[in-house]
Amino acid sequence: MTNLRGGLSGQLEQAASREPQEEWVRCPGGWVRLLEWSAEPGAPTVAITPGLAFPRYLLHLAHALSHAGSRVLLVDLLAWRGPRPRVQPSMEAMGVACAQALTIAGVAPAPQAQGPAPLTVFGHSTGAQVGLEAVLALAQGKGLSLVMAGPTFQPAHRSWPAMARAALTAYRQDSPRELAVLRDLAKARLDVVRLTDSARRHRPEERLAGLSVPLTLTAGVNDGFASLAWLETLAAASRGDARIAVLPGSHNNPFTHPADVAAVVLA
Repeated sequence: MTNLRGGLSGQLEQAASREPQEEWVRCPGGWVRLLEWSAEPGAPTVAITPGLAFPRYLLHLAHALSHAGSRVLLVDLLAWRGPRPRVQPSMEAMGVACAQALTIAGVAPAPQAQGPAPLTVFGHSTGAQVGLEAVLALAQGKGLSLVMAGPTFQPAHRSWPAMARAALTAYRQDSPRELAVLRDLAKARLDVVRLTDSARRHRPEERLAGLSVPLTLTAGVNDGFASLAWLETLAAASRGDARIAVLPGSHNNPFTHPADVAAVVLA
């Protein structure tokens, strides 16, 4: 893993020059935008669900995964603003819409023996909760796995004051360059409040009882939202194989340490 991480770090600038293809998918739950970095036929796919539905801060991670040979789909669930149906900003509705989009895109697991290439759903922050719901909505067959990075809202943080206190330390090693997501905030507007409240009421430790595929839980060592104890609680709740990886950085380490996070996903 060390060699992989070093190679990714040295090539991120070159990989960032690859522009993704944009596709709009009409799902029963609303319109979903997919940003795709293509790969060789048969390459494994990583589908990314970002925190607060803000895709911009995960571009470096998408580039790192793409450069390593994966097909990458960055799933933008709240991009649509128009008269036609839009995905509702809740963990359950966004998870189902994500599963629908992946199915339409042809990367979801299939019940037949010769299904698509392996698929890993990677969710960060509230996107980890969305990713969990997406995997639960898919056929949990061979080749499917889930990575929950920096999963939010452990029980002690489910009041607004407690969440605010946790936020004081959660971002202590993050970069001010993440303010690029303000453009995403302008797009999502008040949906962010509804999404956050849905995440606060969501119970991943209960929902994981329905998960039977391999699970990876990861967070930055200084992530005030996702403590090691919380990762261990979630790992114990899953019925499938579960592993934990603590990485450098704090809550948004997919932005500050994309090569480290990519190495965990690829492993």
